[in-house]
Amino acid sequence: MSTAPSSKAAAAPSFDPFDLDAVRNSLVTYLRSVSDPTVEVGALKRYTVGFSWVTYGFCMRRGGVEQNLILRIGPPNGIFGPYRASPESITMQHLAGGSGVPVPKVYWFSDDPDTFGAPFFISDLVAGDVPIPWTADGGEAFDAATREVVGGQFLGALAALHNFGWRGRLDGVIDGVTDVDQAANAQIDYWVGKMHEWSARRFPMLEWAAIWFRANAPRTSRISVVHGDYRIGNFLLDQGRISAILDWELVHLGDPLEDLGWVCLQAWRGRSPNMCHLFPREALYERYETLTGQPLNQAAVRYWEAFGTFKLAVMHLGATHCYEARGFNDLRMAGMGAQIPRMLLQLETALERAA
Repeated sequence: MSTAPSSKAAAAPSFDPFDLDAVRNSLVTYLRSVSDPTVEVGALKRYTVGFSWVTYGFCMRRGGVEQNLILRIGPPNGIFGPYRASPESITMQHLAGGSGVPVPKVYWFSDDPDTFGAPFFISDLVAGDVPIPWTADGGEAFDAATREVVGGQFLGALAALHNFGWRGRLDGVIDGVTDVDQAANAQIDYWVGKMHEWSARRFPMLEWAAIWFRANAPRTSRISVVHGDYRIGNFLLDQGRISAILDWELVHLGDPLEDLGWVCLQAWRGRSPNMCHLFPREALYERYETLTGQPLNQAAVRYWEAFGTFKLAVMHLGATHCYEARGFNDLRMAGMGAQIPRMLLQLETALERAA
């Protein structure tokens, strides 16, 4: 279920992620308007995981039944602000139940700022913990047995996403292109635009990389739904199994190998030889090819791995910008800014491998 944009002339409220009472009061008012006038909402719990949307957990009581839910709000001054809830919410609604991609069930969403002062969606609270790529010693995040089980689910869900029939469902809903000759150029245009929007400073490595990406842009063999941030750190693990794929704010139509290249980034594996701490590179390629039934262009994966490193560097510029210029009070954003020199070194290495 969604809510249409409001035509009311009244000014939208401002969103303060730290004012839990105000957020809860707005949530109660909204749920009583779209669900049941007797709905009750327990105390909000703010989750600190995630660098983009602000996430709260809460218990909704309706008709004597309790349900644990998640509220996610896109802060206007966040790293990817201004946000839209509809692309990822509608994508998850289409993927839920039968696609082979485990996602939280989305109940309500809106791009209208009238409720919280920002777009939002409300979904199931899915059981599980988020494994992260950064280990204390830079080594493996999983043992061999876990890698086999979780890796199979991780890659199976990615293949299912890339084989998902999006036509007639998501065209016109999510961004991206349907021209196989323009998938790479569309992403270059987008992230170069963000680079210039987020930083007045010019980084020669990033500028040169953008030129190289345009000169060597691959033609994709097909257009798929691309998650845009598919990696360790963006799925829930419950009792040794992936219970949900999370963080769909960068979903778009494009080259599916963009996701596979992103999986291979150095940032997601530390000193581990396994991509996202799950697969050796060759095993990843072989299993993906088998699961999708599509021939794999390894040179294109290397291209997208290099481009993903460029994209991640630009995200670090965005984190710095939202902290310094947009007033997003999250010290993690400042911390990402301190990592930009490391990202430039990783980009240089990735480009050398792709060239």
